[in-house]
Amino acid sequence: MRRFLIRALVAVVAGVATAFIVYQTSVQPGAALVRAVFQRSPQVVPPAGFAATEQTVTEVRVPIHAPGAPAAAIDVYRPRASSATPRPVILWIHGGGFLANSAADFRDWGILLAHQGYVVALLDYSLAPQTRYPAPVRQANAALAYLAQNASRFGGDPARVAVGGDSAGAQIGSQLVAVESNPQLAAAMALTPGLPVSHLRAAVLYCGLYDMSTVGGTGFPGLRTYLWSYTGTRNWLAYPQIDQLSTTRQVTAAYPPTYLTVGDADPLRTQATELAGVLRSRGVPVTTLFWHGQKLGHEYQFHLDHPQAEVSFQRTLQFLSQRLTGTAGHA
Repeated sequence: MRRFLIRALVAVVAGVATAFIVYQTSVQPGAALVRAVFQRSPQVVPPAGFAATEQTVTEVRVPIHAPGAPAAAIDVYRPRASSATPRPVILWIHGGGFLANSAADFRDWGILLAHQGYVVALLDYSLAPQTRYPAPVRQANAALAYLAQNASRFGGDPARVAVGGDSAGAQIGSQLVAVESNPQLAAAMALTPGLPVSHLRAAVLYCGLYDMSTVGGTGFPGLRTYLWSYTGTRNWLAYPQIDQLSTTRQVTAAYPPTYLTVGDADPLRTQATELAGVLRSRGVPVTTLFWHGQKLGHEYQFHLDHPQAEVSFQRTLQFLSQRLTGTAGHA
């Protein structure tokens, strides 16, 4: 009996040691765990009366072909009611740590924005670690190029476009906007901007990560797994192209007016304040909604059954209305 217990104990210890080694040398176990966490709850909690809102919007899925990246897609939402003038366009890039979620998980968000009079395209990009950087940025740029050519098919105006994103999607979105507005970054990534910068009127960024050199100090849970999955490098700071992911280093004066919000209990709050400071130093108009004393966590803005999220939604709509219905540039 004693010999059996010893063998069992040795087997358990060996199993734990093997699992630890695998976890330290492969991103797959951590990525699978993170995906499971994301799947436990809805990403967007719509407000009361949402069922009626759904009936006012149509949706269609469109394939996107991105050079140098796997095929992607956009889910396009638009109001059922006709409009005498083309509607502004929003390309939204969802969050999920670069390795979880899909456009379908943010369907309710697309409907809510479209209900307000926008043509909304939710990007369904390829997920890490199976697909790594820079594929999602290439896919997003290809989506912008598609909208530049085809927005009118959906009643949209390709000269009035905003890019939005949340969490990891905010990082991708903020970098995409830098590609469109910073020729040096576009050249370094071998990308031709998908949209003329004069047509890119605004950026809406929720609770993202914008500086790879400082984000490690935020203590954000699972950060190593996210960036290891996305870059393929366990120590993401050693990734050769890491500076491309730091929007704080890629901002120019041509970056469009930007709306930033983050919860006051979100570890990434300092990332938002850092980006806001850099944008302002470049003369870029910035609108912020930074909370204090509310204990709002990561992605608070999608819990639209809470009053703070409703405030954020209304502030977002005000910003979009101002930037997408006015003249081009920083007017």
